[in-house]
Amino acid sequence: MSTVDQGLAAKFRGSSPTETSGSDKTPIVILGGGIAGLSAADTLSARGYNILVIESSDKCGGTHRSTEIGPYTFDAGSIFYEDNARLFSLAEGLRDLCPPVRRVQRRITPDGQLKHYPIEPRDLMSWPKARLAVAVADLLWSRLAQKQDGTLEAICRKRLGETMFAGTGLRSYITRFNHMPPGEIDEEFFFHRMGFIEKATRGRALMQSAFRMLRKKPFRRGKRSPLRVRPEAGFDQLFDRIKAQLEARGVQFRLAETLQTISPAGDGFDITTDKSVHRAASVIGALPLDTLHRALFGTSSELRSLDLMTLFVSASRLDPEAGNVLFNFHETGRWKRATIYSRLYSDRDTTREFLAAEVTLPVGHSPDPEAAFADFSAHLSGLGLAEDLRLEGHTIVSSAYPLYMPGRQADLARILDKVTGAGVIPVGRQGRFEYLPTAGGVIAQVARELDAAALPDRPAARPDDRTLIAV
Repeated sequence: MSTVDQGLAAKFRGSSPTETSGSDKTPIVILGGGIAGLSAADTLSARGYNILVIESSDKCGGTHRSTEIGPYTFDAGSIFYEDNARLFSLAEGLRDLCPPVRRVQRRITPDGQLKHYPIEPRDLMSWPKARLAVAVADLLWSRLAQKQDGTLEAICRKRLGETMFAGTGLRSYITRFNHMPPGEIDEEFFFHRMGFIEKATRGRALMQSAFRMLRKKPFRRGKRSPLRVRPEAGFDQLFDRIKAQLEARGVQFRLAETLQTISPAGDGFDITTDKSVHRAASVIGALPLDTLHRALFGTSSELRSLDLMTLFVSASRLDPEAGNVLFNFHETGRWKRATIYSRLYSDRDTTREFLAAEVTLPVGHSPDPEAAFADFSAHLSGLGLAEDLRLEGHTIVSSAYPLYMPGRQADLARILDKVTGAGVIPVGRQGRFEYLPTAGGVIAQVARELDAAALPDRPAARPDDRTLIAV
């Protein structure tokens, strides 16, 4: 069995393993207390495993965080759930905590108008006839002549034509999101991040849209799926209840502990944090893949990702046609999306609108909330969409989005093979370094990954068993 090196021995002097890694009492350690980590804890504890969750924050929820500032509650992370969301299965009563809501999504077009989000063919009917004719001709020519070269630029031009790609604001949005032109982004982004556009630009779908345009029929058919929104008081109500139910089942939690190293120890692992050393029979990684790589091998994975800065903003007025979720497809402005909470939680004791505006950060750039807010305020005010904007606060989510660089898939496969080859099982959006847009998608994928994983067949230990090696 391996021993803690001299530096760690000095830090955790007097410590020694109290359980062998082959003991039935040794837990499966889950790194990360976000949706992926909690879902893994729910699945494995239900199967009879002894589980320990280690989370660097002082609360569970991962990137789903809420912040109270005066009369406002702001968030980082998606706040909408389908009525039958898998998340609600993680604890009793979660659905009842989330009020039903109608999501009204709008986008700012390149000419400063407010239109439906996502892009709808009916919006193109407002273009001048000459411009629309050019766009249709461009689309037909691109379908025949545009060559795909593996870049996002080429696939978008082939599917949409240059006129629609630029004229709808889609090119501006993509460039703003990634901080580089679409010609430097892998076409994988189109299929993983632009699902609606991908489906809508298939040949048959385009023919159907053209037919409905000529017949002047509505494009949206059927009833919308019911949606719910996070509790008015914030995410803590959801994740505290999930944590409490898992604890009642015997799952242990170590919060506010930051992962440092993962080392083989006999037929298990030693997990070193800034506070303790924990023995693990197996390790489930629901942290960013690069964090797992550094903990295992001491070096960066070289996978590149974008951090997300969320600005917490209030305003004396917002355009009533802006809906409750607003996307920036305009040619200017650093922000990409704003969620207007005051139109979702209308009974707050304030006369001001309040919202969160998301800004992705270029790789290697430090957060600049004041400058980003100045840009956001000038942009909305200049378009006549808002008045008297104030910055109430901000938060940063590290490694929020994978950057789809050319060759990313091969690099990702190599890193995943390396991590799994070391015995760690990466799961979820962060652990697998991929885009999963919904909590339900994360939970479903975690279940598939755990089903495929080779986990030890051992029963759960008693809830009072301890595997903490040192403090």
